[in-house]
This record gives sequence, C-alpha cells and structure tokens, in this order.
Amino acid sequence: MPDSIVSAPTRRRAAATALAALTALLALGCGKKEKAAPITVPPPPGAASSDELTTAIGQARGIDSALAPSSTRWRRAFVLDERRAVVTGEVENETIALVTENAGRTWRSLRRVREGWSTWSVGGDGATVLTTGPRGPALPTETRGNRGTPSALDPPSLFFAPFEATDLSAPSPVTLPALSRGARPLVNAVPAVLSAESAALLVEPKPRHATLVYAGPAGAEPVPPVPLPTQEQALPVPYGRPPMLLSVRGRSLLVRPVPAPGKPLDAPKSVEGLAMSPAAIAALSTTPACDFAGWSIQLVPQPPDKTAVVAVSATQTAVLKLPAKAPPGASVGCAADRIMVEVMTPTTGEPTLATCTLQGTCVIAEKPPFRPWLEPHERSIALAPTREGVTAVLTSRAAARWGLHIAIAQPPEVGKLYDVPRVIGEATGERGRIELGALLSFGNRLLMLLQADVTGTSRRGWYVVASDDGGLTWSPP
Repeated sequence: MPDSIVSAPTRRRAAATALAALTALLALGCGKKEKAAPITVPPPPGAASSDELTTAIGQARGIDSALAPSSTRWRRAFVLDERRAVVTGEVENETIALVTENAGRTWRSLRRVREGWSTWSVGGDGATVLTTGPRGPALPTETRGNRGTPSALDPPSLFFAPFEATDLSAPSPVTLPALSRGARPLVNAVPAVLSAESAALLVEPKPRHATLVYAGPAGAEPVPPVPLPTQEQALPVPYGRPPMLLSVRGRSLLVRPVPAPGKPLDAPKSVEGLAMSPAAIAALSTTPACDFAGWSIQLVPQPPDKTAVVAVSATQTAVLKLPAKAPPGASVGCAADRIMVEVMTPTTGEPTLATCTLQGTCVIAEKPPFRPWLEPHERSIALAPTREGVTAVLTSRAAARWGLHIAIAQPPEVGKLYDVPRVIGEATGERGRIELGALLSFGNRLLMLLQADVTGTSRRGWYVVASDDGGLTWSPP
C-alpha cells in the first residue's frame, strides 16, 4: 500500500511497536550480568586450624585438644576389630588412652595423672586396664638391723574401664606376696586383662618362683595367687587377647592361657620351630611390637644370625622365619592376616620391607620403597597392611629439613613392588612441620594420627586422616 494513503493512527501504532521491541532488546543486552563464582585457592600443605589440617595427600580432621595434649607420645596401639581401637601414650606427668569405636570418626580419652611408671593393657572384649606404680625401681631393700627382711613396698594400682567407659575406675591396689632379695622388678608391669573387672600380674617374689596375683574392683574379695612351676621361667608380658602366659623350659617356649580368678593353671603347649636363648627371652619379655584383633606379634632373634616373627593368639601360635635379618628396633605392622617387617636387603644391607602371611609365605620388596636422603639424617618407619595391600610411612629429619612420605604396594604381588612415594609434608624449619603419631590398620581402613602447628598460633594439635582404598586416596574419617 502506498505510504501516502497509510493513516496516521496506523503509522503511530507501527512506531510504538518498533520502539517497544527496541527497548526490550536493549534491556536484554544491557541486563545485569550474573556474578562469577569466586575462585577458591586451597591452603598450602601444613596449614591448619584447630579443626582441619591440609596435607599434600588430603585433608585431616582435628581431634579435640581436651582429649590429648599435643606433646603426647603414642607408645602402643591395640586394634580390636574393624571399628574399635585403643591408642595409648604419655606425657611427662600424665598417661592417656585414645579410644574409637567407629574406625576414627569420633574419639574419647581416658586420662590419669601419674607420678611414677604406667602401662596400659586391653582385653579381648575391649576392656582397658591402666597400671601405675611408684617412681623408681619397685624392689625390696634390706632394713638396718634386720638383715634379709624386705622393707615395705608400695604395690602398683590398677584402674579398670569397660570399652564403652568414659572414665577409669577408682584405683585397686594389688596385694603382693612377701618379696625377697633378688625379686623381679615390678617397674612397667603389664597386666593380663581377663574382664572389665579382673586382671592378673606376674610377680617373682624370689628368683625362679613366679606367681600370678589378681586385682579387681576396689573392695572386691581377694583372690588367691597362682604359683607357676619352678622348672619354668615365666615371661612377664601377656600376649594375645584373651591373654596367654609365656614361659621357657630349657630351650622351648611354652604357652598357656592366663587362668581366670580361682581357676587352676592349665598344662602348657610347646611352640615348635623356635629356639629360646637369652636374647629370645629378652625379646619376648617386652611389650609386643604389634597388636591386632586377638593377635600379639613380636620379633625374636634366632641363631646364628636370623630373625623370627612370633604371633600369639588364644587359639594359635605361629612362628615365621624371615627371609632377611631385621635390624635392632625394626618396625612391625600387622592386620588382615598379613605382617610387615622392616629388614635389611641381603645383598646390599639397605633397609627394605618384607611382607608375610600367617602361613609363612614372605615377599621382600624388589627395591627399597624409599630413597634415603644424601645428608646425614634420622629416619623411622611405620607399617600397616590392609586387605588391599600394604602401606609404609617414612619420617625423615635432618638438621633443618623434615619430610613425611608414604608408599603403598597393592596386588597382584603385594609387598613386591611399591609405588613411587608420595609426599605428605616436606619443608625446612620447624614451623608447619607435620609429624606422624600413629598409623593404624582396621583391615579395610587405614588411619594416620598426625601432629601439626595450628597456623597463626604457638600451639600444635592432633589430626586424623583416613583411607578406605589401601592408601590411594585420603580424606577426613
């Protein structure tokens, strides 16, 4: 239609429509842009709050500082099953047990001020017993003017706690027989836990006359002591859960259950494949190197220059001959029917690792999992097998340098080939230093207890990080 005959109203409507469309288009193009999400920069390894620690392998969760001082040194770990564990340690004037019933997700602690020595022990049902004694050697001394008569001796005290307890019981003193000159020292005596209200201690009132004495809740009726055969040399530390009593006759190791209160002593069973010597007796007279489920594990020297692994439970005792010698103070890890041991490479003498089954099959790593630093340094290693493989954590310290590294080995040949070690933390200087407190295996889950500085403060704290895939990935439990 020619423009000359288009009506004015029609032209006005067309202009209004075009203006509305232009306005809408401008509004669409000039609208407010959405705010971009902020870029989150993860904190550097070693950064920590009281609730969280950043490591190079993942985040760790803080443990409430009221449960354990940061200066605690963890001495022994009892892993009872795939969920429950008790980790025991001490500071200068206090002894502490950290307890978890859900594989490290939550913790509680049992604490007691101490003036002398202290030891912890755990029974098959998870009952925990603390034993404390006076400062200095608990040995009788002769009184003046009455030669040969022992003076009075402060007995140790036992504190009981069922697994679910949040506090220890009142102290229960142990009634000791009369001790003569030459009696075995009671310092660091380790109780055999029979229940949440009963434990036994081995004492030697005179040479080669060992006796089991019993303790129960405060005010309980006394239980008669049980003497051991004089032809046996009883070893002072119980092994396994429920506890087993070890003794030596000639060159043979004997094992029998620790009798319940009021029960007689069973006849012993001889342990085959182990030659007892003064060095072997000394090794088995110390606390086990590893405790998992019902087992206690110890390294025992064997002639002429070999090492055996002795594994004791209430139903079985196994002796494994290592394919290489273990150095003094070698680390041991146990769980999931596997045992890891620090050994010396037969050809080069370098430290490496052996992995064994309870059936006696052992594998030595083809190459040492860790390459040592060139500069002089101190090092220690913690070991933990799982059902999926084996894990080793190395702590290294030089003058101003520190490092924490982890290496794992998984099927098909567990323990033969290790992955390239990964850094957990590494730096120079004291600030930001991460230390390993304990490495636990629950069979399926691995747990590391780590100590680190709380950033911006002079305090340090404890943290826990877990892996459910054999050490490949780590996160808060």
